[in-house]
Formats: sequence, C-alpha cells, structure tokens
Amino acid sequence: MTTTVKLNSRNKTAVRDKAIVSILQGEVVVVAAEFGYFFLCDAFNQMAVSRLHEIRGDAPGTAAQVLVGSVTAVSGLAADFDSDWQKVVTAFWPGLLTVQLAPQRALNWDLGDGRQLGEFAVRVPDRAFLLSLLTKTGPLAAASAALAGQPVSRQIDDIPVAPTDIGLIVDEGELETGPASTVLRRKVIGAAGGIEVVREGAISMDELLAVLPTISSAKG
Repeated sequence: MTTTVKLNSRNKTAVRDKAIVSILQGEVVVVAAEFGYFFLCDAFNQMAVSRLHEIRGDAPGTAAQVLVGSVTAVSGLAADFDSDWQKVVTAFWPGLLTVQLAPQRALNWDLGDGRQLGEFAVRVPDRAFLLSLLTKTGPLAAASAALAGQPVSRQIDDIPVAPTDIGLIVDEGELETGPASTVLRRKVIGAAGGIEVVREGAISMDELLAVLPTISSAKG
C-alpha cells in the first residue's frame, strides 16, 4: 500500500530517509519539484524505471528525464559535458534548465528508450526537499506524476495512482503554477560546441546569450 506523508519543518529528515529506503527498494515515489509533482525512482534500476513508465502509460521508447543534485554529478553521466555546458548550467542550476547530453557509453541504465537514444535530459531542480533527497540518492529517473499527455499534477489528489503503484508520496500541499523549463541540446549529438535552444521556457534566450553568446535557436 502507498504511504502518504505530509511534509513539514519538523519531519524533513525522517521523510527524506523514508524516501531513500523506498528508492533503494526499487519503488517509485512521488515528490514535488518546482511547479508539479514527479514520479521518481533509481535511474539505474531498470525494473523501477519500467514501472514508472507503466504507471504513466507512456508509449514504448519513451525516456525518463534524469534529476541530479549538483553540477558535478553530471560529469560522470555525460560524454560531452564540456566548458560550454559547464558555463550554462553553473549559471542556471539549480533551476528550470534542462540540458540534453550524450551519455557515457559505460552507463548501465535504460531510461525507457532501450538505450537507443543518443542523448538524455538532465537538470538540477530548485526545490529544497527534492534537492536534499538527490544529494543522498544520486541520479533519479523522473517524469511528471500524471498520465502521459496530461497536465502536471499540482496536488496529490490529482495524481493517478493505485494503492499498490507507489512506495511513498511526499505531500507538500498544492503547488504554485509556473513556467516549463528551458531545454538545450547539441546541434549534433555528441559533437563539441553548437548548443541550441529547443524550447524557451523559464529562462529566456537573452539570459542564455548573456552567459554563452554562441547559443542559437533550433527554430533558426
């Protein structure tokens, strides 16, 4: 059965430790990000990642996003994390910036795409409890706690789960509405240079150009 815990200032450490145990046991948990609740699990546990996609009803080949707790955590995951990426993420992480990177070939994970995609999406979220969890668990596979194609869930009553689907739900109340993340990728996967904006969201093109003047728009 799913356990739901209301997060407060007194129980943060205990709830975090309970979430860690659930994740280590291969369960999917629900935790709030900036403007919506997310399904989370160990990014290196293929059965847990498959369960995450099953709960959402994702189409075959759908890859989960990856959340990490720091910039330094990315260097062990990505094959193309060069100085340009370093400049951009250092300026905007934690925050609503998602970057699509080429994975290290030695990574033993499957985010749902059968390891067919040449890149994965990653970011460091700006949410205190989630960030504290990530610093303890390492990389987590993540997807919006909603059915595929449906709006993000901003309160736990909107999360479409059966009693046996989830190990733990951390209730932070109703979340505020806010913008989507800005998404960046390489023009050519795995190549040096050539970063482009795939989706302009919370972070504007002008803000990005102020950090890295060579960034371009995928729209031309």
